[in-house]
Amino acid sequence: MKVVLDDRVMDDLAIDPITCVKQVVGKYGFSGFWFQGVANSAYEDYNRGQNSLLTRKMLLSPDGVITSSLSVRHLHEQYLSRIAASDHNFAEALKVDAPYFYTWNDIEQNKAKKLFVRYGVNSVISWPLKHFASNMWRGRFTLLSKLCCEELDLVGVEAVLKQAQMTLLEHYHHEVTPFRQHKLFNKTAIRALELAALGLLNEEISNELDITIRGVEYHFESMRNKLAATNRAHLVYKAHQLEII
Repeated sequence: MKVVLDDRVMDDLAIDPITCVKQVVGKYGFSGFWFQGVANSAYEDYNRGQNSLLTRKMLLSPDGVITSSLSVRHLHEQYLSRIAASDHNFAEALKVDAPYFYTWNDIEQNKAKKLFVRYGVNSVISWPLKHFASNMWRGRFTLLSKLCCEELDLVGVEAVLKQAQMTLLEHYHHEVTPFRQHKLFNKTAIRALELAALGLLNEEISNELDITIRGVEYHFESMRNKLAATNRAHLVYKAHQLEII
């Protein structure tokens, strides 16, 4: 199988997709990135706090993020755990309508800037991209560069990122799907829902998963509450829509 990026054909058996994407975005002055799925409602959910499916705590979780290197993973984890909650850039970057350039304005923001600079990063750009198979969430690259924003040439970047997103989604779709992250549902609950979607009854699901019928009912009740589903069929429909199953 071949992966086409930036008018080049690369054998993805010889080079892993993350390294492949890193090499391509590197041509535009970016030394690293992290990539994740972002719900279209993430900005509104973040500002609503607890009264949403994706709570603020969940959106500040490092789950479902693909990083270009171990160093970038450490940067991302430190940013989330120490700074993101007080950094206006984090919330603004959850908007999915256009690229967002991080800005550093005051003392509180300088904490974020100091962290990025410590890792050799002077520019940070959040770049959302439509996911061709979903109208509920998008992919988002957070691009990191040693260069200042005015030194970056961004002509053609979006086209390259769209191809890069296709490559990453081909390999890591479940890992980055936002509604499968953040421990919203455990693996048994998701598996039970998958079996329900195939038409199995609770007793059959119980035997398949080696749990009690009451356990099956508990998982479905919990998922119905979280997804505000009115019944079993509605639950399966919503789960398909959000790509949970």
